[in-house]
Amino acid sequence: MTGAMQSIEWSVSLFKQIRFIIFRAALSLAVLSPSSAAWAEQLMQINRNLQEDASTGVELIADNKFEAGFAATPACNSPEEKACAEDKRYELKSPAFPNMAEVKPVWELRQWGSQSTFSNPAVKYGEGYAWTTADKRLVIYPGGRVEMAANGESEFNSEYRNERPSKPSLIAGQSIAGPSPYSRDTGSVADMKRLIFNVDFRKLYEDQNIQAGYDPKQNAMIFPINFTIQNLNTESKGYGQYVWLQINPYDDRRETAVSKRDQEMTDIGTGMSIYFVPTASLTDGNTHSGEWVTFNGDILPFAKRSVEIAFRKGILKSKDLSDYKIGGVNIGYELSGLNITTMEFKNLSLKMFKD
Repeated sequence: MTGAMQSIEWSVSLFKQIRFIIFRAALSLAVLSPSSAAWAEQLMQINRNLQEDASTGVELIADNKFEAGFAATPACNSPEEKACAEDKRYELKSPAFPNMAEVKPVWELRQWGSQSTFSNPAVKYGEGYAWTTADKRLVIYPGGRVEMAANGESEFNSEYRNERPSKPSLIAGQSIAGPSPYSRDTGSVADMKRLIFNVDFRKLYEDQNIQAGYDPKQNAMIFPINFTIQNLNTESKGYGQYVWLQINPYDDRRETAVSKRDQEMTDIGTGMSIYFVPTASLTDGNTHSGEWVTFNGDILPFAKRSVEIAFRKGILKSKDLSDYKIGGVNIGYELSGLNITTMEFKNLSLKMFKD
């Protein structure tokens, strides 16, 4: 089995967890428990009709500097557990943005599989503010630079736990055109001319911490970014179906996470298709170097291709691109090894052009 196929095989566990954050979880955003005294009700001012300025390029990711904080879910072993219920959500707010204290976060934050839960308040950490436990760290710096760190030695108590169904992860996600209080109209994929993605990624520190029992097919640190290409046409027989479009800035086992075109698989958990954007289409850099690497390029051809392949395989009921919009996005790590890792990203963007 090639390294690329090993990466795909291992990625199935990630999608068993994050599948809820875009569509099913998005549906529940509108009915979050009003009983929480700490829950902000004021909505952030964002552009909801994204088609108006699309001729010159319009940003689809709201609050891409993470100023309004996160609607966080406590650590739990699986999305189905009671600890992940809506009434357990709480907010993480950075003191750096006092004007956002009463604003409902655009971003959700999942801590599935972790042994610990972030708590307030955030503490000063260099130029930013951080939430920290013995197992992980999240830092928001001025300008939208984000640091995520994980300690696999602590999370797994120094032993590989391949039998655990839910691996430690830290995943931020938001709805775009999908149902939520922040839902905004992107128009259909068929009407788009370009869809320019950007993120700058840097590995600050990596100790793979390989111990007896290590299996590269099962033990790793990965950092994927996922968009859903979702059928949001209520008149379509495929309404609600989607394809995962995944970009892979980092996989500790290989310098090029995705090396082939049309690399895809069917997610066992959702039955939906996962399409992997070739790394070389976005960068010629190497995130193993420890330097900042920019991932930038037009992902619209891959979005269209992902729908075509999924329909051909019988996964999607509609092949009409006018049914599909950008449903949502999520970004973060999943850990299945004893890795001790610190990563940063900044300049996260997805710009739509219609001319």
